[in-house]
Amino acid sequence: MKGRLFLATVALVAGGASVLSAQQAVAPQAAAQPSVPQSGQRALVFGLNAGSMSIQSEAAAASQIGDRSYGLQLDAGALFSRHFYLGADIGGQFLKDKAQFTQNTTGGEMKSTASVTYLSALTGVRTRIGGSPLGIGVNGGYSFAMTRRSIDNCSNCQVDKLDIPGGVFAEPMLLLGGDFMRLRVTNRMYVGGDGMRSVISLGAEFQARRK
Repeated sequence: MKGRLFLATVALVAGGASVLSAQQAVAPQAAAQPSVPQSGQRALVFGLNAGSMSIQSEAAAASQIGDRSYGLQLDAGALFSRHFYLGADIGGQFLKDKAQFTQNTTGGEMKSTASVTYLSALTGVRTRIGGSPLGIGVNGGYSFAMTRRSIDNCSNCQVDKLDIPGGVFAEPMLLLGGDFMRLRVTNRMYVGGDGMRSVISLGAEFQARRK
């Protein structure tokens, strides 16, 4: 499985690089309109995704949660020369809790919930396919995960820490749209797979271009 993941990632990066090289070779020199070199351009990128996370079955069983969850992710970063990305994201997933507990609080008897919050740093490449609004890309990075079972808004209530680690990931993506807004589909695949296995997301990203 790990070998397939790395081969797929390498193939996607190589494909994107070849498309980028082809575009640069075909681009006519006469169209030198920009007053600022393209290499000096950068764009701030902000994104919002809704996604579903797959959890390794043994880790899910040990923490007494379901192996499938749903949540949201926010991300921000910078796109350099239209092709090279550097950014970070934060995501939250609501878990199916199979060991929910109740506790008396100042607000009455309340039930616990289980969730995972992950912080990620990532970098990658992306390019358009010819002159179409369709683009492809791939990111690589690392996620740090914090998982717990607790009662919301309760400072002295029981807290159970769960063991659902993140780790190194590869993330191929499809993009559709113009320079200002793009629809985005991603599949974040974790190399270790001993906790978080993958996060499939659908969302949008917005760009604010600078020179």
